[in-house]
Amino acid sequence: MNKKILLSSIASLAILSFNANAQDETKINSVDVWETEVVSSSLNLGKDSIETKQADHLSDLLRGLPGVDVGGSHSMNNKIIIRGIKDEDINITVDGAKQPNVDMFHHQSTLKINPDILKKVNIEVGANSVVHGELGGSIEFETKDGKDFLENGEKVGAIASTKYNSNDSVGASLATYGKITDNSDFFIYYDHIENENWKTGDGTKEKGREGTIKNLLLKYGIDLDDTQRISFSYDRLEDEGDYHPRPNLSTAVNEAINVARGSQANLIHPTEYIRNTYTLKHTVDKGENLLVNSSLYFNEMDLTRHESNSNGRGDVFNAVVENKGFNTKAQSSIDYGNTLNTFTYGLSYDVQTSEVTTDGDAYGDDEEAKTFALFIEDAIDFNNGLVLTPGIRATKYKLDGVVADVSEKEITYSLAAEYAVTDSFSLLASHTTLFKGAPMQEVFASYRTRTSTQNSNIESETGYNNEVGFKYIKDNVLGADNIGILTKYYVTKINDDIGFDDTYQMVNLGDTKTKGIEASFAYNLNDFNALFTYSRMDSEVLYTGEALEQETGDTFTLGLNYQATPEVGLSWQSIFVKDENDVKDIEKEGYHVHDFAVKYTPKAVKGLKVIAGIDNIFDKAYASHSSFQGDLRTYGDATDYEPGRNFKVTLSYKF
Repeated sequence: MNKKILLSSIASLAILSFNANAQDETKINSVDVWETEVVSSSLNLGKDSIETKQADHLSDLLRGLPGVDVGGSHSMNNKIIIRGIKDEDINITVDGAKQPNVDMFHHQSTLKINPDILKKVNIEVGANSVVHGELGGSIEFETKDGKDFLENGEKVGAIASTKYNSNDSVGASLATYGKITDNSDFFIYYDHIENENWKTGDGTKEKGREGTIKNLLLKYGIDLDDTQRISFSYDRLEDEGDYHPRPNLSTAVNEAINVARGSQANLIHPTEYIRNTYTLKHTVDKGENLLVNSSLYFNEMDLTRHESNSNGRGDVFNAVVENKGFNTKAQSSIDYGNTLNTFTYGLSYDVQTSEVTTDGDAYGDDEEAKTFALFIEDAIDFNNGLVLTPGIRATKYKLDGVVADVSEKEITYSLAAEYAVTDSFSLLASHTTLFKGAPMQEVFASYRTRTSTQNSNIESETGYNNEVGFKYIKDNVLGADNIGILTKYYVTKINDDIGFDDTYQMVNLGDTKTKGIEASFAYNLNDFNALFTYSRMDSEVLYTGEALEQETGDTFTLGLNYQATPEVGLSWQSIFVKDENDVKDIEKEGYHVHDFAVKYTPKAVKGLKVIAGIDNIFDKAYASHSSFQGDLRTYGDATDYEPGRNFKVTLSYKF
């Protein structure tokens, strides 16, 4: 039997990475690691296609993945949506450090991360195993290490980079890396971006965007031996600017609301967001025998707004969310006769707290949520093409909250199957049950002090996610070196959806159901690669008969990459989204947007790299279907439009 660590069956599409042949040719004499590999359970985009995008926001990195969207055009408002489920219900980690899943403020996002520092993003689209928990799946961000940059014989090095966006920002970064001893390495990175007010595709100047984003990453790692590594990282991100009170709404509606509430139309709230993440990580890699990843972490998010009492709650409003914890995940394989059992098992413990002050005085009560979970699953390979993967997860959850006190224990389970009909064609199916305890209250909510009673009858959210599909991977077909096809159909049911009633009390609203299709086709020939994807979702809030507000229209993407010469690489991406009219009182207009980029790495100047591109080539006025859309009461069109045409240039030099 082929004894190996079994990864997710769908993740085997990693062999279809873009520019695979081109990378082999161009990396013989240099190490090009300033890139991000995106691996999804719905496809694998590959490293170079992401790097050439010059990702400034998470939307640049993730939008276009089947089943995934990123709403929000403002730096304070990037929300990741998976199959209509918000990122508060997705398990998100950075180097193993779990990110808070509290709703910081309904007009902005909670998660903030600089895509420039990412080495890899691993996305589970939909909850299809018990390993991560949550309702909508998981996203694992992994940052770069110092040793990733070192070429043979190098002890130390540096990379300087500068960026220009015509619509409308400039930035620069400096990174240094190297070895302190033969078995230890460091990485120091600093990034600085200045954002200005930009224009939408119809020429509208969107105000309230001026700000500064700074990111500092410090990492130090020690290879204890050939199989073990321990590392420490500190990641600090600051976003400070003169922002609208409601960053997810248009300038026109922000101004209309300001006037209606007795303020000046151009009211701006000086805002400062700071995230500090400390992580101690230990890895053991003994190949097929044992693979372990463990993380001890502390994460703090601090949001301050100078409101000048415009909301009647003081001048300086501050919220702090902290979470700390530990998690470990192990994988090992054991042969039993003609079967190979690959076990994935581990535990996680997380404590999350929130506190809010106005002018230094407490604003509402503090909250605390604790989660402890144990999980195990076994991928059983019967050596006849069939792999069955049963799993079980035990979760203990306790909430000491403003609107509810909860203490619960829940068992969830999963069962997945893969059957290789031929060496190239496999059938896939899975069933996973879901659990999510009652959440903490929205941290920045103005109604935080208005809740008078707790709901002792609140029920946690439960449900299931079912998936069926197939994958086909074949060499030397249709004139290609290889092709890959992946198609999935899913149904997700969430029971006892939690929300708030008119008295700001947390209540169970009812059930929701989402079903959809995700498909991708990859074609690789020499230095040319093409990727076509399609996704469709239909949702229903069963207690109203309406669609989820986050429902998106049918989405098609086309990505083309061509390594014209060893020095020049070209890329093109198109996204086509159909109209979406199922959401009550909102007509989401369809759109098509196209981007082009070229990467130049001259052999004559070793270490120099130039990336130039155009985003939104045809200057379309459009909004993501996961962003706010439509009229807001009587204030007018609040649609959160994306930037118009943008010319981008990045220059970097590796010393």
